[in-house]
Amino acid sequence: MNDQQLTNNNYKQQITAFFDQRTQYDNDFTYNRAIKLLESITLASGEKILDVATGTGIIAIAASEIIGDKGTVIGVDISPVMLKQAKEKIAAAQISNIQLIESDIDNITFPENSFDTIFCSSSIPWFTDIPTVFQNWYSWLKPGGKIAFSCYSQDSFFTPLIVQLCREVCNIFLPDWNSITGTPEKCSTLLETAGFNNIKITKEQLGHYLTVETAKNTWQGDRNWINPQGNPLTKLSDSQLEEVKIAYDLEIEKRFTDKGVWQDITIFFVVAEKPKI
Repeated sequence: MNDQQLTNNNYKQQITAFFDQRTQYDNDFTYNRAIKLLESITLASGEKILDVATGTGIIAIAASEIIGDKGTVIGVDISPVMLKQAKEKIAAAQISNIQLIESDIDNITFPENSFDTIFCSSSIPWFTDIPTVFQNWYSWLKPGGKIAFSCYSQDSFFTPLIVQLCREVCNIFLPDWNSITGTPEKCSTLLETAGFNNIKITKEQLGHYLTVETAKNTWQGDRNWINPQGNPLTKLSDSQLEEVKIAYDLEIEKRFTDKGVWQDITIFFVVAEKPKI
C-alpha cells in the first residue's frame, strides 16, 4: 500500500466512524433537506434508482413508494450504523423494493446504463475523487437518465472563518470540504466535464441565528477535522490550537447582533441529465 492509499484508507476509516456516531440522524433538518432533493425530479413507476450515501434511507424509502413494486431502489452507504437504522425503518414499513449495500462508493461498480435516476443528498464533498464519481454515475445512468444531488456553498457554516484564522494565526492551509462544489459554476463545470447536460441548480437558504455560546461551540478548536484533502491541524501544538480557538471565539463575539450570530447555510439542489441517444 503506497502513501496515498494509506492516507485514503485512514480517511475512509475516519468518515465511517464519524457517521457511525450519528445514531440520532433523522430530524426535521435532515428529512426536509432530503425530501426537497427528491422532489427536484419527477419519478415514474418502475424506475431503477441508485441512492448514494443513503444513510438512514430517507430518500430511498420515499422514492420506493413513488416507483412502486415494479421499481427498485439500491441504497449504498459506507456506515454500517446508518444502514442499520435504514434497515429497521424499511422493515417497520414492510418495504420490499429496496436493496441496501454497505460499501465505499469508490469500491463499488455497476454495469453501464443501469439506472434511471441517481440521488446523493449532501454527501458529494466527502468523496475523495469527485470528478471520477461523476464519470462513473454518467456511465451507470441510462441515456436520458438524471442525477440529483445537494451540496453547500463555500460560504456555509463557519468553515470559511476557521480556514481564515488557521491561515492568519498559524500559517496553515486548512482544506474546506465545501470548496470543490461550493458555487453553482463549480458544480456545472464538474458535470459538464463528465458529459452531463440540462443542468439546473436551485439555491435555498437554510441558515439561522445562534446564541454566542452555541456559535462558539460549532468548533471546539480540536484536531477532529475530517477532510479527504488531509488534516493539517494534527501538526499544530496544543498552544497553537488554543490560540486559533481564542481568535475564533473573539470573531464570533464580533458577529453578535440583537438576533444572535448568523450562521449561513446555503444549499444547492442540482439536477443534470445524461444525453439521450
